[in-house]
Amino acid sequence: MKILHVYKDFDPPVHGGMERHMALMCRFQREWADVRALTCSRRLRTAAATRGGTEVREVGEWARFQSAPVSPMFPYYLRAMEADVVVIHVPNPTAELSYLLSRPRGKLVVRYQSDVVRQAAAMKVYRPFLMKFLSKADIILAASEQYLSTSSALQPFLDKCRVVPLGIVAEEFAPPDSDCIRALRERYGGRFVLFSGRHRYYKGLEYLVRAAEKIDARVVIAGTGPERARTEALARELGAGVEFVGALSHEELVAHLHACEVMAFPSVDRSEAFGVSMLEAHACGTPVVATTLGTGVEYVNLHEKTGLNVPPRDAEALSASINELLHNADLRGRLGETARARVFKDFDARRIARVEFEIYQEVVECPKTGI
Repeated sequence: MKILHVYKDFDPPVHGGMERHMALMCRFQREWADVRALTCSRRLRTAAATRGGTEVREVGEWARFQSAPVSPMFPYYLRAMEADVVVIHVPNPTAELSYLLSRPRGKLVVRYQSDVVRQAAAMKVYRPFLMKFLSKADIILAASEQYLSTSSALQPFLDKCRVVPLGIVAEEFAPPDSDCIRALRERYGGRFVLFSGRHRYYKGLEYLVRAAEKIDARVVIAGTGPERARTEALARELGAGVEFVGALSHEELVAHLHACEVMAFPSVDRSEAFGVSMLEAHACGTPVVATTLGTGVEYVNLHEKTGLNVPPRDAEALSASINELLHNADLRGRLGETARARVFKDFDARRIARVEFEIYQEVVECPKTGI
């Protein structure tokens, strides 16, 4: 079987939840099929690259408008890269419109990661194209029942939707040596609370910064992104005890996740559809304080089982729940232990890749749209 995964970026070099999921599906599905990926290049030139063992065609782009690449040649390459199954990860206006224009051969699988939330004005123009695109899908994969049941875009297509969660390779988060953990805690002056992820508008970092003065430990914010400068400015303005450490290598991230006491996940919008970084914390036995968004976030972080969930945009509730875990080692340990066991059981990326692959097989064997 020839499988083509399509998104705007790939991991590496872009580290995000959607990019990472696509890379993992490519990595494992190469065991069973001919797998390639199609992305944009973040430069004018189109080029071929090998990313983590996967052949990736990176199509030239002129610019990005509201995060969507402007890439006139994308429809051509989408049709030219023949595949039995085209897996388009959305939201992805560039690929969605390109699909409608080029109508590539092969079955269409839509990996529906999240709704478009912030660009309300653009949605008035974009939504008809999105709905037309979804109507062409042979099957749509959502990451959680919670998101599927609350997405207005998916309601007309429930008969061809399935739920398959995202996953990680939990074995890649084994603990480092104790000296490394001790050195990190000394660096931050003792116990610390960690946020790690892209600094995007929906991540709610403003509320973590505002909560920091009432949190009884150092707050460490890792990663980078478009909101980093604004968040750092707010921290300076408030005199908050926050340390910004920038992007971490995988080894550095694993060490931080084992060394911290609690991970904070203060997202504020439906654009936060799942939360792969929470799975990474759970794989390290670290409980998470997250927010209740009516999305897959609550599925990943089960309240009072793998962590605690609080209302979004509520710095007081965020600091209170973080402090509850900081001051209750037994609770922290119990939640962390449950979280780690659940990641190995329910969120193994190789198993999830196999489930998706078997769905592709069903779709290819079915003569009609849907299965």
